[in-house]
Amino acid sequence: MTLNHNIDLLKVKVKLSHFTKDPTHQDEYHDVLLFGVQSVSGKILTFHGMTDYGMLRSRIPIDQVYLKIPENLAADIPSHYKMLWDCFSENVSVITYDYLYEKRCQVVLRDSTKVWATYLFTVDWYRNEYSDEPTDYKCGHVLVADDGYLLCQPNNRIYWRDSNWITRDFPCDPKLFKVDQELESVETFSDRWVTEDTSCFYYDQRVKES
Repeated sequence: MTLNHNIDLLKVKVKLSHFTKDPTHQDEYHDVLLFGVQSVSGKILTFHGMTDYGMLRSRIPIDQVYLKIPENLAADIPSHYKMLWDCFSENVSVITYDYLYEKRCQVVLRDSTKVWATYLFTVDWYRNEYSDEPTDYKCGHVLVADDGYLLCQPNNRIYWRDSNWITRDFPCDPKLFKVDQELESVETFSDRWVTEDTSCFYYDQRVKES
């Protein structure tokens, strides 16, 4: 089980109302350096971070994190728009794909509105009833929206931009693209077992009839 993962250091703003009981802090933000991510099954994605006054906090929800303070309340969106699905499992890997790093994209939110965002990194869950079922599998790309808040969105909510490669329009209605129905295994053909001579490095494979 890999509940926690390191991430590249990310300097952000966190709503002070998440840290204190004082209602007057509703519109204040503190500087925080995020250094880790945590995935709890059935909960929102959270972070580990250090404030610039030495308070270490864990489980800072993604919806409380901003790379820049929104210009107004209308520029922010609810938590269930920022992350469409809860974390699927404590079993999670975290990777920053070099090809996607800082790529621009449009995200389709829960209400079908679109926002522009930039890629940061990807979380990918495994060994759970959702991720192990091909039709339910989803990874989460962590993005920063142009208005400053963070998003965690699956592949099928994102339209990517790359002027060097993505030069064509969609060839058909996007709704016609199918969901994967299975993850194929090459060793499931029980009536066609392969035998080998393991005493030789370059061996011949022979199909053994059942």
